[in-house]
Amino acid sequence: MDCDILIIGGGIVGSSIAYHLAREGRGGEIVVVEPDPTYEFAATPRGNGGIRQLFSLPENIAMAQYGLAFFREFETAMAVDGEPAPIGFQRRGYLLVSDAGEHRQMERNFRFQSAQGVRADCLDRAALGARFPSLRTDDVALAVHSPDDAWIDPHAALQGFRRKARSLGVRYLTDRVVDWQGDGRLARRALLASGETLEAGVHVLAAGAWSAEVAAQIGLQLPVEPMSRETYFFRATGEIEDLPFIKTETHLAFRPEGTGFTGGLPAWEVAPGWTFEVSPGGFEERVWPALARRVPALERLKLERGWAGHYARNRLDLSAIIGAWSGSLDNVYMAVGFSGHGIMHAPAAGRALAELILDRRYGTLDLDRFGYARVRENAPYREQGIV
Repeated sequence: MDCDILIIGGGIVGSSIAYHLAREGRGGEIVVVEPDPTYEFAATPRGNGGIRQLFSLPENIAMAQYGLAFFREFETAMAVDGEPAPIGFQRRGYLLVSDAGEHRQMERNFRFQSAQGVRADCLDRAALGARFPSLRTDDVALAVHSPDDAWIDPHAALQGFRRKARSLGVRYLTDRVVDWQGDGRLARRALLASGETLEAGVHVLAAGAWSAEVAAQIGLQLPVEPMSRETYFFRATGEIEDLPFIKTETHLAFRPEGTGFTGGLPAWEVAPGWTFEVSPGGFEERVWPALARRVPALERLKLERGWAGHYARNRLDLSAIIGAWSGSLDNVYMAVGFSGHGIMHAPAAGRALAELILDRRYGTLDLDRFGYARVRENAPYREQGIV
């Protein structure tokens, strides 16, 4: 089989790339290889779906701003044959909480975010307590609230991208790349588990937490590893006001979900690797105490379920790697290592990579600083403060 552009990985990032390429109508035949069309173990359906502008790197802010605008119009813009693509877009805001003594960095970030056009409020302890009375604030130095930020149903967004891309002529193959080959100058072909060989002029890697093992087949070394992240759904037994998506310096992250809440607390001490089972006692021993400390009303709650997913963690700097494998096989492109930001940054990454492939340069957003060169040079480009 032959195609013009091969995309390895049909998750939300790969499908966004496919959609943006197909929308331009200049990419020729586009094929996406995705081993599991049910996405049972993919990261996106297991994520919280948050979209926030509260970053310290200008590229991350700009990508989130693009994503917010894109997802706001997603339901109608991604309709197929008149059938809309609802994703449960909820603009209910984000709240970052300084509870680990890093409030000076949060202040600096807030000033920079404001200069980048982010609408947000910097709240001292009294203002935070007045705005969100359910929160414990005596241990909080500072908080930043961005009311325009949002969250979505990530699985619905993934399926919406996939469905729209297919309607534009993108072909999805249910298969797995088992060998990726080049000739020293260009990538040439991918050998699939089915026994088929797929040759392409342009190769794109967007395989999430599996990206490093796929990349190694062609000699591309990536510092991307699967980092397990447990998430829980629970209900409060008492009254709590409408809360935004809350993230703290001590790594607690949770948001409202229907009539309950969803969130968790990463166990960063756990070694990278594939773990799809929720740790015994993880909620009771780590997450619940952190929730009750921040929201005393959550001392009484009802845990209903938990699940494990994986960040495609870039151990170099926790920032995405986006662009061409320049200086090596120049027809290989990548969008990997989003480290938990893949859902919110998928629209911008898809747009940017499509521009780079078709026009040989970025147009909408300049993501050169996220290129592979920093990996080769061991030059981290990292967020400061809450990542």
